[in-house]
Amino acid sequence: MRALIVDPYLDTLGGGERYVLSFARNLKEQGYEVEIAWDNKDVLSKAEDRFGLKFPFIVNSRAHQFFSSQSSLIKRFFFTRQYDLIFWVSDGSLPFLFSRKNLVHFQVPFKKVSGNCFINRLKMVFISKLVYNSDFTRQFIEYSLPKKKGFTLYPPIDTSSIKPGKKENIILSVGRFDSPSHSKRQDILIKAFKQMQTKQKNDYRLVIAGGLKGDHKIIKNLKKQAGKSNIDFKVNVSFKDLLKLFSSAKIFWHAAGYGVNEMEYPDKMEHFGMTTVEAMSAGLVPVVINKGGQKETVTPETGFLWDSIDQLIKQTLDLINSEKDRQIFSKKAQERSKLFSLKSFSTRLKRNVL
Repeated sequence: MRALIVDPYLDTLGGGERYVLSFARNLKEQGYEVEIAWDNKDVLSKAEDRFGLKFPFIVNSRAHQFFSSQSSLIKRFFFTRQYDLIFWVSDGSLPFLFSRKNLVHFQVPFKKVSGNCFINRLKMVFISKLVYNSDFTRQFIEYSLPKKKGFTLYPPIDTSSIKPGKKENIILSVGRFDSPSHSKRQDILIKAFKQMQTKQKNDYRLVIAGGLKGDHKIIKNLKKQAGKSNIDFKVNVSFKDLLKLFSSAKIFWHAAGYGVNEMEYPDKMEHFGMTTVEAMSAGLVPVVINKGGQKETVTPETGFLWDSIDQLIKQTLDLINSEKDRQIFSKKAQERSKLFSLKSFSTRLKRNVL
């Protein structure tokens, strides 16, 4: 059996790409010969280093070239018909696909699926299922597409490899510094940390980690904002080093979507929050913004959701000032993270797709 993965954002190597490649790994385990539509093999070796996983797939540059250019419907029919399954990551539109099983994945909560309504209905005839990375994403897409063909498949988190270690007084934030889709708002976290230290002196350190592909002025500006505060920056860390950070930190911060209207600009939110669940898996207590997919991962028993910087500071200080409460939240967070494990992902995938 042949499967083709088509993701136009593959080289960004963010959480969405880890989702897609993990999906491909599951197909491989089910006996599929997996091909990735891309123009070079380097992207997989970089992904292996970033995510700490092996991706033994075939890189199909011909498929990448085919989908990157305009082609007639007849040519697309014969090209896609050679596959048993195609997993297509949507850019906000629907494709014409004619393999035996066609899956279209939405990882961004677009307010409206682009394209002519009649043509979209025709495309949906050939699409087996729509796959959403969260209910938050799903609620926006289903305004304009049939509900019966969609299901939520939460991102797979390798909870077995993310373990708590000897904890230090560290607040950790993880997210791309130059995210192409939505700002992680590290500037807000720096502002909050400095205000918190002014309000109550403590020996906590803020560590901000993430990938950076483009403009290094972003880091320069953030460091300038941080000044002499107890704030460290970890740029383009390997997954191995990231595991060490998760292992040693106590509290996890996230602010993507701050200052943005959730209903007007849903794409600017964290669509699920993979790093939040990874942090919970390592026993970090999440103190994250009350927007987007974060509301699906964090419960009152496992962490905190905040709407303002003042709330963020208060909730964090409550944890800092009560080690007993922090440990209780930590254990509950670890338990909840298992709901998003690789095993749970695989089970749900088999039940709904394979």
